[in-house]
Amino acid sequence: MNRDWLTVGVNFVVLLLLQVFICNSIYLGIYLNIQIYLMFILFIPVSLSGLSVLLLSALMGFCIDLLSGDLGLHLAACTATGYVRPYLLKSISTSDQIEIPPINRTHFGQYFVYTGILIFLHHLLLFTLETFDLKEILFIITRTLISAAANVILIGIVRALIRR
Repeated sequence: MNRDWLTVGVNFVVLLLLQVFICNSIYLGIYLNIQIYLMFILFIPVSLSGLSVLLLSALMGFCIDLLSGDLGLHLAACTATGYVRPYLLKSISTSDQIEIPPINRTHFGQYFVYTGILIFLHHLLLFTLETFDLKEILFIITRTLISAAANVILIGIVRALIRR
């Protein structure tokens, strides 16, 4: 259990710093936002309780908002993502043991569904709150789809490289 908390702490700091100092500095247009910090929420060990996941997700969102100058946007989106995560893991799990789907040939579909749904949900909430105008629903959905697709691919590549 202590190893899990050490891993969580290191991942939290590294991904927070990468997001704030590198990813937030890269402008790829209005439709594409790189949100590498979502890896933290996606890969919190399943051995931690649902409340721990929720609180850690909220803390990550709060820190991103604090260091980026946003007004609670990431906090709300990350908290919702952390809330949905355990339910999604239970629903896509094929065995009695709940686990994060590994990125390999046999589990690629589960991995894609898991990361895709959580990232899409996060981005949809984030961009809806950021725009805060449902007249712009087409813009919000387009931005969500493009950013979510790019982040699913990026996080998949990073995850595969880390695994090796």
